[in-house]
Amino acid sequence: RYPVRRRQITAGVVPDVMVNGQQLQLPGGITPGVALAFSDPKSAWQVTVTETAVALETSEYSTREDFCSRAAEIFAAIATVVLPPVVDRVGIRYIDRLTGDAVAKVHEYVLPQISGLVGSVAAPLSLHHSFTQSQIEIGDGERMLVRSGLLPPGGAFDPALPATAVESWVLDMDVFTWQAGFAFEPDELTQRLRRYAETVYAFFRFATTEAFQDAHRGEPAPIAGERR
Repeated sequence: RYPVRRRQITAGVVPDVMVNGQQLQLPGGITPGVALAFSDPKSAWQVTVTETAVALETSEYSTREDFCSRAAEIFAAIATVVLPPVVDRVGIRYIDRLTGDAVAKVHEYVLPQISGLVGSVAAPLSLHHSFTQSQIEIGDGERMLVRSGLLPPGGAFDPALPATAVESWVLDMDVFTWQAGFAFEPDELTQRLRRYAETVYAFFRFATTEAFQDAHRGEPAPIAGERR
């Protein structure tokens, strides 16, 4: 499934630091690690494996079952190569981004609690950015983080979300475990992902209007890697 393979050097838990376009040296004691990236020829699907994590990303999301079935294959492959002794975190994250004329319709597309001040600031004033964040307890040791907001050109609130040259509005939903220390069992992990995917989808349907769903149903992601 993922014949394109690349090896990247990472800085472990400490990200690269850029100041005025110049990359600073890593602090002493930080040992670079290796990330192995496997993708399809179009880079629509990518699997990234590091010493402590595995991630599946896609910009061509179609169905929850497709995503979870692919994740099940990856979990089984990891367990075959080297069974991790413990799992500290598992989660699933969806990111939707609106640009262009759709930004002006945000107040029509989502609940007021999600849209923030978009559509509420009138001339001669203009809204530069607006950001909301909520964390919801959904089960024992399980939470959902919901972030949404209007971003100016070049703006971003997370390294996983690439900045764009134009204004955009983002809905970011992340369901995850926050209690560490359970066994790496591929079937159980896959069932968790399926349940988390259903939770995210239920929240998406709650937070958005039929106008949003009708306008963007089946629409491909305009920016590679932005929807996971």
